[in-house]
Amino acid sequence: MLPSTIVFRLLKVKLKVGRNRLLLITGAVAGLALTFAALFWYFEKVDFYTAFYWAVITMATIGYGDVTPQTAAGRAVAMVAAVAGISTFTALVSIIAESFISSTLRRMLGMQKVKYSGHYVVIGQGSSIPSFVRELLSAIMSGEAEMKPIVVVFPNEEERRQVELPEEVEVLIGDPTNPETLERAHVRGASYVVLALEDDSKAVFTTLMVKRVSKAKVLVEVLSEESSELLKQAGADRVIVSRSLAGRLLASSIFEPEVVDVIDDLTTALGSYDIAVMDGREVWGLSYLKALQKLRDKKGYFLLGYYKDGPVLSPPLEGKIPEGAKLVVVRASKRLGG
Repeated sequence: MLPSTIVFRLLKVKLKVGRNRLLLITGAVAGLALTFAALFWYFEKVDFYTAFYWAVITMATIGYGDVTPQTAAGRAVAMVAAVAGISTFTALVSIIAESFISSTLRRMLGMQKVKYSGHYVVIGQGSSIPSFVRELLSAIMSGEAEMKPIVVVFPNEEERRQVELPEEVEVLIGDPTNPETLERAHVRGASYVVLALEDDSKAVFTTLMVKRVSKAKVLVEVLSEESSELLKQAGADRVIVSRSLAGRLLASSIFEPEVVDVIDDLTTALGSYDIAVMDGREVWGLSYLKALQKLRDKKGYFLLGYYKDGPVLSPPLEGKIPEGAKLVVVRASKRLGG
């Protein structure tokens, strides 16, 4: 079996040649139709629209019989038009069918090019990809995230086979460090690009490439703390150190396992409770105690604190909620009707 990279190159060449052939055959069909129409108009003394109608119907070998040649010269033109029409129309139909088959094959192999704008692009491999997609789709359905197309890019076919994604997710195959892959995913027009590459050096390189061509926010999962600062310098808008977070949770499982359960529940939209950040203008200027009571009575939310230039949790009861702050709240999951 040919490697996917070779197949992709062959398909690319074939598509380019196919487009040229399609233009050539379409031009030939149009030129012959106009030529036969002009001859029929000259010999049969009919209006040109009728002559052109006759030429197309004859070349397509439909032959309704409502317009027929009455002269010997007109019949000669009809015979040539019928023979020429069989060859040219057959070639045109075959090229169009071939183009459809090629497009379907490219999509099956993940080698298509998307034309979305403002979409989410997820590049990488491993368990982070399906977790991210599930969480994002849940947030989209609940109205917490914008409804935009999701494009997932896997480095190879083997990685794609290991992950099951919803049908509405567009899947591409390609090397994330190759500019052509980023072009097919149209990162230039994306609103967010998420990287989970399981290779920090590739993450840094890909971040630089994305930032060079796109204004999208780049969110990156890395394995080591050392790579975090380097990625921020490369332009990453947010960096998540997955192994460090996992290590802290594992340690907590020993002496405070309940905390791990709480964090796991709060950080997924599929849990019983959800931690969220919301607009806080309705409580700006109020004390933390009054804001806490207002949100509790009005919406059933528990106010943990606020976010302004960083998180402020459990502030003094009489401390004021500053203007421009966002509220950090815990609420019942929308999945449970909260």
